[in-house]
Amino acid sequence: MSSISSLVVFGATGTQGHPVVDAALQAGLDVRAVSRDVDKAEEQLSSRAQVFQADLLEPETVAEAMSGMDAAFFYLPVMPHSPSAQAMVESVVAGARTSGLQRLVFTSSAWFGPGMPSGPFVDGLRAVSGRLLEIDVETVVLRPTLYLANLVWPHIIREIRDYGRLSYPPLDAGRCLNWTATEDQAAVAVACLDAGVAGEIIDVASPEPVTGPDLCRLLVSVYGREVHYDPQTVEEFADTLSHMAGSAEIGRTVAGLYEGFNALAEDGPLVDTEALERRFGIRLTPVSEWVEQRLGALLDRYGTPSN
Repeated sequence: MSSISSLVVFGATGTQGHPVVDAALQAGLDVRAVSRDVDKAEEQLSSRAQVFQADLLEPETVAEAMSGMDAAFFYLPVMPHSPSAQAMVESVVAGARTSGLQRLVFTSSAWFGPGMPSGPFVDGLRAVSGRLLEIDVETVVLRPTLYLANLVWPHIIREIRDYGRLSYPPLDAGRCLNWTATEDQAAVAVACLDAGVAGEIIDVASPEPVTGPDLCRLLVSVYGREVHYDPQTVEEFADTLSHMAGSAEIGRTVAGLYEGFNALAEDGPLVDTEALERRFGIRLTPVSEWVEQRLGALLDRYGTPSN
């Protein structure tokens, strides 16, 4: 039986953190949900989670959040190659050491696997992951593919609703790849607390790899209209993301990730999800099921097709 009975989740109200809070509570763990906005956390999260205020850029608050807890989950809310990312990682490392944390689970939030060309985003993720895996606290790095939750970006919803056009991701129409549900990432994260995975980088994804046109066919049932795949170029995507993020540098940097996907010699990123399920004894959500069941709920939250 695992000796880990408590988990502190940083970024607990975020798209990645919230599902981990829910999965950990469902697994019977004591959960400390960390956020900079306590009121928001108390409003959005289960009352069974202990809400705690902390900031990854404030090492003393990170250590306080970890105090008395067995394990921690975190991700970076900033570009991985930035000075802020380095400072956040060092805050977590210091806190993990001083608090006597048993296990640390980090998600890279993006894929940087074999074959990906060098670039600021990918190199930053590789550096951060390497730093965490070398510390004297048991650490596991999760390496997800593309998040299905990106499909609820407002401009994507609007384009599908108004024009029946899916312009994301900016990848070749014939490229087949695995997507990742954040709920599946959460299930793997919690399972990693009770498994012999320390020191590993684990690829995470949801079953059913699809191409862009395949995804469009799945979206028809949710939007009630024909959807065709008309992907932006990487340059166009960089411009769109620059406006969304308010930073041309962020737009260019993140767009480089998709440029890397298109440069892969074969389809991908692809993950053996059956092996992932067998190893951790969990069920992952096929993409078709996620679209049918989960996307509708997210559209209700972020903007329905009929608006």
